[in-house]
Order: sequence, then C-alpha cells, then structure tokens
Amino acid sequence: MKKRYKLLLITTAISAVLIATFAPFVTIAIAEERHFIDQMGRNVVVPKNPRRIISLAPNITEILFAINAGDRVVGVSEFSNYPDAALSLPKVGTYIKPNLERIIELSPDIVIATSDGEKEKEVKKLQTLGIGVYVINPTDFFGIIATVREIGTLVSSEVKAEEVALGMEKKINEVRVKVSGLKKVKVLLTFSMEPIITMSSGTFQDDMIKLAGGTNIAANVRIRYPRFSVEEIIVRAPEVIVVTSMSPGDDLKKADELWSRFGTIPAVKTGRIYMINSDIVDRPAPRIVEGLYELARLLHPEAFPEEGGNDEN
Repeated sequence: MKKRYKLLLITTAISAVLIATFAPFVTIAIAEERHFIDQMGRNVVVPKNPRRIISLAPNITEILFAINAGDRVVGVSEFSNYPDAALSLPKVGTYIKPNLERIIELSPDIVIATSDGEKEKEVKKLQTLGIGVYVINPTDFFGIIATVREIGTLVSSEVKAEEVALGMEKKINEVRVKVSGLKKVKVLLTFSMEPIITMSSGTFQDDMIKLAGGTNIAANVRIRYPRFSVEEIIVRAPEVIVVTSMSPGDDLKKADELWSRFGTIPAVKTGRIYMINSDIVDRPAPRIVEGLYELARLLHPEAFPEEGGNDEN
C-alpha cells in the first residue's frame, strides 16, 4: 500500500513538472493560431508568420514576392512567370486544376487561391487535411489593393504590403489627375481576337477602363466575360480597340489584318488598334497599375505629351 502511495506521489510530481515545463509552449502554440475570414466569407486558420506558402495563381505569386514573402513560397501554379525567381519553384498545377498530391507533399502552412477556376472539392479536401486555404476574389482596383494588404497581414508582412499598396494608390491618383475632365473614349478591351472575348462590368478590367478615362462598350452585358461577334462590335462602335497579348509586337500585325476588313468601326477608321502586355492587364497584382497607366496613355495621348503620345505597344 505504501509502495503504491509512493508511486502515485512520484507520478503526480513528474506530471506536475511536465505541465510546468511544457505548459508555456502549449499556450504559445494556441496563441500562434490566427483566424481570418477570406474574400469568400470562409473562416481560415493560419499560423502566425507562416514559413511555407503555396500560391495557386500567378497574381498571388506576384503579390507574395512584391511584399517580400517570396523566400517563403514553396510552390506556385503554372504560368507564375514573374518575378524570375518564381520560375524555378515547384509547380502545383493550374489555378483551374490544382495538383493536390503535390501540394500535400510540400507541407504548406497556408495555401492562397483565387475564386476563379478553383474547384470547391479540392479546397475542402485540403482543409480536411488541416491545410488552411485562403481564397481571394478582387473585382476592382481598390479590391486588388485591399488584397495586397490582406495577404500582407496573412503572411505577417504588413509593413511591406502597406508600402506596395500606397505606391499603387499613388499611381492610380496620377492617372486620375491626367485624364480628369477629358472626354470619355469608347473602348473594346479584348483578351483574344479569335474568338473575340471581352469583359463586362463587375470586373477589374472594366474598372481599369473607367479609371483610364474610357467607357467599356461591353459594360452592360450580363455575362462577365462575353464573346462578341464582329457585327455586334460594329453596332457598338468602339473608338479604340485594345487587345491583351503575351506577344504584343508579334500579334499587332495579326490584329491589323483582322480589323482592316471592318472599316466602318471608328477605331479601324482612325487606326486606333493597339496591343498591350496581358500580364499587366489581366492579373490583379501590383503591376496592374502599370497596365492602367499604359491604357490611359493609349486612350488619351494628349494627357501624356512627355511620353510621345500613343505609340503602338
């Protein structure tokens, strides 16, 4: 009986020492977990200062590198080609179809995804494995800037994120001042020539056209990314046609050949058909303000006399 009592005392004493020793660490671990509501209204649990981050879209990759979190990115989606440092990182599928096995192998602390193209079942699968997935969905310029700040908070890089966000706001204000009071230009901004795919209101490209001093001829279409026939474009009569392209120099000749057949379109009559680098127009990332500046220069060359007007991009 005495031996059992002594054993109980010893066990209790050891337990007390273990609790006293490790309790602070347990408390810290709990405190390090942070809860966020992502842009889809979902609760996401993220460790403080995550060390292993996976990006599931090129724009997210750009944001992470811009806010000095690139050294913690362990995997990126296909087509994450900026900056150059992202090219050598492990690929984890596309933003439309993430490679779950590869993501799990990389043991991320957090996965950052976009609402466009992400499959709900893949996101849920990662969550059931204890991997937090934060989904973004910016639909206008200030939503993009807010996303930069959000991701900065998410990965504990708030100071640099704020610096980047303020720089973006400054560039937007510069463009606003330059085009203020100028007549709005009717614009067709399209992602491709065959088929002709454009965007309506509720997209950040539509917001870009407005900020650049233009009017989107497809703004009133119910589909976010509609296909247009040439006949419909003739009726809507854009004064400027801008095509986003991965190879603006090479594709300009093709665009001229395509549109030259439709001389009744005002943009064709005046030769105002331009190409623009798709990376700075189609990606909601910090470089989007460069795209805004370039688009404003194409729409309103009179506001940018120091830059030689609207030379073809």
